[in-house]
Amino acid sequence: MSAPEQKKKVAVEDTSAGAECRAELIFYARISSGAAPPVAILGQYACDYRRPDWEHRWTEWNSGQNPYLHLFLCSNHARALGLISK
Repeated sequence: MSAPEQKKKVAVEDTSAGAECRAELIFYARISSGAAPPVAILGQYACDYRRPDWEHRWTEWNSGQNPYLHLFLCSNHARALGLISK
C-alpha cells in the first residue's frame, strides 16, 4: 500500500444508510507477507464502520499492529476506503 493510502483520512463519507449498513466482506488482518483478498460474508453482521471504536480499529488494521483483527465492511465503505475497486 502506498504512503498516501496509508494516511487516508479515517472518516469516510456516509455512503450507507445506518439500518441497511451490513457487512458484506471480511478483510483479513494485514501481515507482512501481503494482504489477502476480501472474502464474502454469508451471515448477518453490522458493518464495522458503524462501531464506536471504528477509528481505533481502522488504525490498528491499516498499520498491521494487530495480526488478529479482521474488518467486516459493507461494499460501500470498503470502496470509500480504497480497499476494493468498482
